[in-house]
Amino acid sequence: MEEISLYRKYRPQNFDNLVGQEHIKTTLINAFKTGHISHAYLFTGPRGTGKTSTARLIAKAINCSNKKDGFEPCNECELCTEINDGRLIDLIEIDAASNRGIDEVRDLKEKINFSPTRSKYKIYIIDEVHMMTKEAFNALLKTLEEPPSHAYFILATTEAHKIPETIISRCQRFDFRRINSKALMSRLAFIAQKESIKAEDKALEAISKYSEGGLRDAIGLVEQLQVNGELNFSRVQEILGLSDSSLLQKLFECLIENKTVEALSIVDDLHVQGSDLKQFLHEFIQLVRVKMLESVHAGEVNETAKLLRIIDIVQKAAERPDSIIPQLPLEMAIIEITQNIRQIVEVKPVINSAKAAGEVRAENQVAVERVHQNLERIEQPKVNITDADLKTFQDTWPRVIERIKTPALKMALKNGSLAGFDNKTLTLGFATSFYKDKATESENRVEIERTIEEVLGFSVKVVGVLTAFEIKSAVAEKPEESKPMVDEALEIFGGEVLN
Repeated sequence: MEEISLYRKYRPQNFDNLVGQEHIKTTLINAFKTGHISHAYLFTGPRGTGKTSTARLIAKAINCSNKKDGFEPCNECELCTEINDGRLIDLIEIDAASNRGIDEVRDLKEKINFSPTRSKYKIYIIDEVHMMTKEAFNALLKTLEEPPSHAYFILATTEAHKIPETIISRCQRFDFRRINSKALMSRLAFIAQKESIKAEDKALEAISKYSEGGLRDAIGLVEQLQVNGELNFSRVQEILGLSDSSLLQKLFECLIENKTVEALSIVDDLHVQGSDLKQFLHEFIQLVRVKMLESVHAGEVNETAKLLRIIDIVQKAAERPDSIIPQLPLEMAIIEITQNIRQIVEVKPVINSAKAAGEVRAENQVAVERVHQNLERIEQPKVNITDADLKTFQDTWPRVIERIKTPALKMALKNGSLAGFDNKTLTLGFATSFYKDKATESENRVEIERTIEEVLGFSVKVVGVLTAFEIKSAVAEKPEESKPMVDEALEIFGGEVLN
């Protein structure tokens, strides 16, 4: 007898064996019980989560004449047997990756009108349907909307966003989810028992987590990694490059306690042992994520802030392209975390009083702004607003403009002038409405007022007016040379010339 892969051997043959997709199973069972079967389904979701298996279940349930309880295929009749063996001529499975053009769809449209040969209904399963061309989708539309009474369509894809809305709207859509680790482990244990494989629970757990919700991948790993009917954790760990949980925990503790040298030593040991550092980073981020969620539920705000920073830095290291020195990205992340972790803003615990909570948020915001300030900035002497006049602003206006970060706003201020100051209101004059509108836009006006407060130490309201004649800017201490139009545009919009 021909040997077949375990994932094919243990493919669900009835709805009861469909793993981890309870929401889909319940909906389909109700549809069969009530007789409201859709002529077209769209199955989306990650690979190995049961899309094609469910499509075949539907094909059996539609054609089986001895259904149990009105929905469960018997798996004993001739049609069920032929579908299980892949021999039913009226079950047409199409791989859209290699049959993606308009010619293939035209051929399908011609043949679909012929009556089924062996069964009552024809079932078309189109896998990886997102690979079809735009022209092929357009050709399929009418047939999909009004197929012959003897035909059903089931489309499957891992990338639903690539399918036109016109196709989606003509199907009943089901989103398959990643199967959780517990359900995966339970199914793997069942298969190991049926195959007389002595599998360690720790090994099955590791495979369940590694496969990230894909049952087909998980079953394939069990078949691949078992040796002489035994599946042990040490072999799984060695082949998959999994990290020892104690090393993950030890590195985490070193980062929390700022033990830079010890943390770097762990990375060096991993490299010497030939461990997969990318897989290690993946597992470490998972560990910190779990601890972060635990701290959130426990209300430990300060701890959450630290863990968020660790995840952010390590994630950036994991996303870096392959380095000449494989361990370098992780080493850089460790140094950044352990050298700067003490500078994390200490967030005060959340308290019940709404007023006090607001004060805490305000203090935290101020603290965050101080952390990001330029430490080399020289504090300017503060001026009492009661002693301020227009000359006060004229003396400090160049510094105000230099601190403006928005290029277009900075250019507008350079082309304006100080027109007056009265009753805490600073009036800016502009020769053109373009510069006036730019300076008085809500966000830009706030930036000007904030910058003035940083420089002079008091707040003012800024307004803009159009001057009857061009006023020389108070900023200019000496005439500037005329600039070419291209240079002015670059300065306004913050661009650069590309050769």
